[in-house]
Amino acid sequence: MLSFRPLPLLGNPHVQTILGNYLNGERRNLGGMRRVVALPDGDRIALSETPPHARHAHQPIALLVHGLGGCHRSANMVRVTTRLSDLGWRVVRMDLRGAGAGVRLARRYYNAACSDDIRVVIEHLAAAYPESPIAVVGFSLGGNIVLKLAGEGADLPMPAVRAVAALGPPIDLVRCSELLACYPLYDAFYVRNLTRQVAQHQELHPDVQRIVFPRRTTLRQFDDLYTAPRWGYASALDYYRRASALPWVPRIRVPTFILTARDDPFVAVEPFETVAAPPTVEIHISEHGGHLGFLGPDGNGGIRWGETRLIQWLERQMAQRVC
Repeated sequence: MLSFRPLPLLGNPHVQTILGNYLNGERRNLGGMRRVVALPDGDRIALSETPPHARHAHQPIALLVHGLGGCHRSANMVRVTTRLSDLGWRVVRMDLRGAGAGVRLARRYYNAACSDDIRVVIEHLAAAYPESPIAVVGFSLGGNIVLKLAGEGADLPMPAVRAVAALGPPIDLVRCSELLACYPLYDAFYVRNLTRQVAQHQELHPDVQRIVFPRRTTLRQFDDLYTAPRWGYASALDYYRRASALPWVPRIRVPTFILTARDDPFVAVEPFETVAAPPTVEIHISEHGGHLGFLGPDGNGGIRWGETRLIQWLERQMAQRVC
């Protein structure tokens, strides 16, 4: 795989992380349709579906899963949707339970272990498009969720899923929470987005118990006060330990692509170096790139190196399945 070279003056991981988040690039009306998928407990999930420009029976489907505090409008979700749609893919951007377009549809709010929700969505798409192979792609926290799902597939196979990919996944949530605590500005950024989403959710669901967060809540406190008790975990630490994808990676049987950066400010690199990954799992550790930054020449005239590597890998996987 072509190695990553940061753009001039953009070698700092924090510059990569921040600019990678705020430089959105081309904005396009993606069109398509909205789907609503029912979950077993009565909540529902919102999907934003973008059809390919050229349609055929066996066109691949990419199911994209956003990160912490994100939604279907997250810039990386939109960019990848645009590029895959141009290549003939049907792209489905999933709002995790209670987020984005699904804020009115669910009484509960997503967490890092909600792989069962994604499985329901996959089953829905497989029934709607039975001839289309599916690739599942997760960004950041969404990457942890899809890797957990892939590992669970050893016991609960998903025949329609032909490939799984994760960019910057925090597969050891305990270590990642410790790293994030070292950077109060990042911690505050995530908490601000989360508490804003939760406040909107609570306004729309007045029958759900309200939580009042301290003025300067940390992410660890947010998960202690909100995420853990609502999903049956004893504490934030218990939640982090049980929701991490790390123990599931050795069980993955489907072709899987993982990309992370050694200088990612809050995704620990050591778990990727020590995990007993099976031959089906490709783990790529770039020396630079920050968290979902990877702003550097991609070999095709663009600067989104990481997203280009992802798309090229997905295209190869689907080409191999057709041959």
